[in-house]
Amino acid sequence: MKKSSKLFIAAGLATGGALATLFAPDKGSETRKKLKKQLSKLRGAMDGRCSKDKLLMVKEKLEQHKLRVDKHLQKINSRIAEYDLESQGK
Repeated sequence: MKKSSKLFIAAGLATGGALATLFAPDKGSETRKKLKKQLSKLRGAMDGRCSKDKLLMVKEKLEQHKLRVDKHLQKINSRIAEYDLESQGK
């Protein structure tokens, strides 16, 4: 397997794990511990063996994922605001 493939797999796993952790029904402190552990694993997997170009490519992909997550969070916040307005009107 190519190094770049391994890097994409690691980045995908980290992103998926982070998203799963964020939407899990744990307390905030537990969520932060899990995220810290996952980021530590990712740093260990990369271990300085990546070129700058590969890191920039992964950074760009993660930023694209972040934009998608932000869009979903905006939708969720809008729905919550709608529920709040409905509950105030009753």
